[in-house]
Amino acid sequence: MAQQLPGKNNSTTVSRRDFLTVTGAGFAAAGTGVAATSTGINVAGMAKMPDSIHSAPFDTLRGFIHALAAHNLVLHFDRIDQDRYEGTALMYRIVDRFGRFMAPTVMFDEVKINGRWIKGPVVANIARHVDIEALLFGLEPVKNDGPATYAKAREHLDGLLTESGGQYPTIAPIEVKQDQALCKQVIVSGDDIDVTAFPFLQNNPGDSGRFINTASVFTHDPEMGLNIGTYRCELKGPRHIAVGSGEGQSGYTMLMAAKERGEKSAPIALVIGQDPMIWLVSGSRIPERRGKKPIDEFATAGGLRGKPVEVIKCETNDLRVPAHAEMIIEGTIDLSTFEPNGPYGEGSGYIGAIYENAFTMHITRITHRQDPWIVNDFTGVTRPLIEMPGAALTTAGLKRFMPEITDYRYQDSVTFFSIKKTKPGQALEVGKRLAKLIPVFKIVMMVDDDVDLWNPSDLFMAFATRWQAWPASHIFKDLPTMPLEPSAPQRGQTSKIIIDATRQLPEEGGPANYPGYSRAVLEQHSPGIFAAIDEQWGTVLNEALCSSSPTMRNNT
Repeated sequence: MAQQLPGKNNSTTVSRRDFLTVTGAGFAAAGTGVAATSTGINVAGMAKMPDSIHSAPFDTLRGFIHALAAHNLVLHFDRIDQDRYEGTALMYRIVDRFGRFMAPTVMFDEVKINGRWIKGPVVANIARHVDIEALLFGLEPVKNDGPATYAKAREHLDGLLTESGGQYPTIAPIEVKQDQALCKQVIVSGDDIDVTAFPFLQNNPGDSGRFINTASVFTHDPEMGLNIGTYRCELKGPRHIAVGSGEGQSGYTMLMAAKERGEKSAPIALVIGQDPMIWLVSGSRIPERRGKKPIDEFATAGGLRGKPVEVIKCETNDLRVPAHAEMIIEGTIDLSTFEPNGPYGEGSGYIGAIYENAFTMHITRITHRQDPWIVNDFTGVTRPLIEMPGAALTTAGLKRFMPEITDYRYQDSVTFFSIKKTKPGQALEVGKRLAKLIPVFKIVMMVDDDVDLWNPSDLFMAFATRWQAWPASHIFKDLPTMPLEPSAPQRGQTSKIIIDATRQLPEEGGPANYPGYSRAVLEQHSPGIFAAIDEQWGTVLNEALCSSSPTMRNNT
């Protein structure tokens, strides 16, 4: 019997184990009455190689999704009616139940768009669950322990940075032959091109239309090298896309440089259904671009994978793209004109303003795998991409200029820094420098180095018990911010606050003798006590966490 997905007025509770059951028990998608299962991935078109390799490094999206299914991290639905925005509402409800960091990937076999059922599958929320912080690098997550999983991934990434002198290693891509490239299984050209025939979604009634929102957008510049970016791309017609790359983004910089050189058009490629490491590099500031030194972001992805990315040349331009992606949309950017893009539901959770000067892309070719898998991002509903690769790189970079920094985390315009504080006023001064340096740092919270930035209870403890509103705060009235900041009274400008939630020294107005943190006192008195507890009762605690009606029992 299928369980109903609980709503606000339904008292039924569904445990994580029940919700992601491997036995096939599921629940009804709101409004559709179709069953959902966690591992029933039965979509046609699976090639034996390389999709049969379901562990890191992942060469294909399909292999990655199968690996997630093996860890009970995929919910599979027969069909959803997106004309009613069921997919979006379903994703909201899943996040309501599991939280943003534990929400599984979803797969829809068929989607209703503009009154027509379109074959998928469409997959979403593909790189958000905390366990993926480890799985992406071939590490086994720590069961039911997000902070420990973060720590495991961080140790691996810090090791890569140390071995490579503060930057991630690089491995150059390898070009394969046409008959080896899965993305060339189907080639569509001329009047047969119709990008609207594929199940790209309109997520929200406040959006201006349907968007490709998970494409890795490939551009090239002779001085900057290859850039892979993620920008909102609005479908304007069968062979027409408005690419919303704005000021400050590398794609925008490259295209405007081409325009300044007098070029009338520029080649571009949108890659959909790419392997997860390309997706990570595409959606993050990895690598950090300083100046105009040429960078090959394929090599960055290869270094993080520990294996070269296999690439293939586009049909209608010289750009190289991932050979085993689900779909490649090739085209040209008309550098003589701009057009609107949006409104669109942004990562802030608000409907973002119109890009008045989006780039106009004319599609010249579409190549794809048989029965391509389409990836959608329910932007603003789910968490951003996995954090640890960017956090490790940023921390290593900042330490070169501010050695007191010990860790960094950015969440929804709130930026956390831990520091080894050695003198009065130090935390506020570091926070002020950072707020002026980085536009997206709107709320900067400084904490001591004994606070785990990846443990929400630690952060709340520091904020609630170590911060004094006066004098441990500083407000800037007007500093640069990102154009899509929803609260900004003037676009691109915002006020900012620095919160010093470190222990206040007597010279800063703090108590002469700051009390000890209870947990630290326990650990000092009984070293290894938590390891002993985990060994004796860890299994019982994990079972209780997964159970809807936990029964505690002795395990002596």
